[in-house]
Amino acid sequence: MRFRPMLSLIRRAGDTISTTVATFAGHPLVQAAVLVGSVAWLLLRGSEAALASAMTIGGFVLTQMVLNQQRRRENALHLKIDEILLAMHGTRNEVAGVEREAEEEIERLRAGRDAEA
Repeated sequence: MRFRPMLSLIRRAGDTISTTVATFAGHPLVQAAVLVGSVAWLLLRGSEAALASAMTIGGFVLTQMVLNQQRRRENALHLKIDEILLAMHGTRNEVAGVEREAEEEIERLRAGRDAEA
């Protein structure tokens, strides 16, 4: 239990770093700079293996950062939608949070909705 505050701090720092880097890397000027830098590296007879390794590792890390950012946004969006569903009268409360259910459960709820219509 005494590690919980430290883990929370590490997670928040990781989220901040991930969001900052993903936003920065997504800027068109940064992407153009990577392209120009890569071409310059090859024209200056830099090692193709080193460039390929750097691009592979960088691509993997950036992909994970973007996926992390998308996951957090998706979770926030689902929370907002769930709040709206639960606040509205006449909606089926069991559909709030359905994104965490198995595919069969989602289909069962969809079939129930279609039968009511």
